[in-house]
Amino acid sequence: MKIVQLVFPEGKRKAFTLSYDDGVRQDERLLRLMKKYGIKGTFNLNSDLLGIRERAVIDNYDTDISKFEKQEIKNIYQGQEIAAHALTHMKLTDISSQTAAYQILKDRKNLEQITGDFVQGFAYPFGCYDSKVVQVLENCGIEYARTVERTGRLELPKDFLTWHPTCHHNDLDFMYLIEKFTSQEGLFGEPQLFYLWGHAYEFDQKDNWNVIEEAFSYMDPFRDKIWRATNREICNYVTQFQRLKFSADGNFIYNPTAYDLWLSIDDEVYCIASGQKLITNSNE
Repeated sequence: MKIVQLVFPEGKRKAFTLSYDDGVRQDERLLRLMKKYGIKGTFNLNSDLLGIRERAVIDNYDTDISKFEKQEIKNIYQGQEIAAHALTHMKLTDISSQTAAYQILKDRKNLEQITGDFVQGFAYPFGCYDSKVVQVLENCGIEYARTVERTGRLELPKDFLTWHPTCHHNDLDFMYLIEKFTSQEGLFGEPQLFYLWGHAYEFDQKDNWNVIEEAFSYMDPFRDKIWRATNREICNYVTQFQRLKFSADGNFIYNPTAYDLWLSIDDEVYCIASGQKLITNSNE
């Protein structure tokens, strides 16, 4: 029996993405670092809070949580993905399904109008969710949603609507995991995904911007081996891969999607172009 595995675009077996919340002005510094090192990711915004200027005590730190103006968003986050984070950052588990739906749909609608782009993703405010909230998200057309539950692992999500990150940038083993990610291959050649999350204001709190630049710099020599992608790009690629059609004997595979998809068959890497069929038996 042939061993068939997903690989990322251009035959890469590793992918890196990040997810940062709230649309705070510290994102601008993070975005400059991302541009410098060719990193892509997703920023989760509360559209009704855009433009506020305020400070708050968060984790015992006096913190500037001022946010970008609506008219700044499209330019500031150019080349990155914008996702929803609930209209006013309400804890969705504490409100009715109807109010949760409003918080999600209104935020999505506003952000799509601001960016001129489709909003597919979500990050749970305060990391709070339950089965009711997940169902509401799905009903509102959200296709993936990030939790704050670290896995410490480098694996694809089992459920994109409860997508658990690898770690937070303040986790003590952050750099250990980065080093492991770049130096070790997945078990039996399985694809590896590093999913980082946080808030950019946290770098100001601890004055540790060096932590994120060190991680980006460490990964930089491995650019040709790591797919740097937004959350949406990874979600779309994996879900489209799952639509591949296999013959009963495994001798040919058909790609019915609009994506060119890459896969490994017995450790040999192939690309199946959109709408094309791959013959895996040379005798056919």
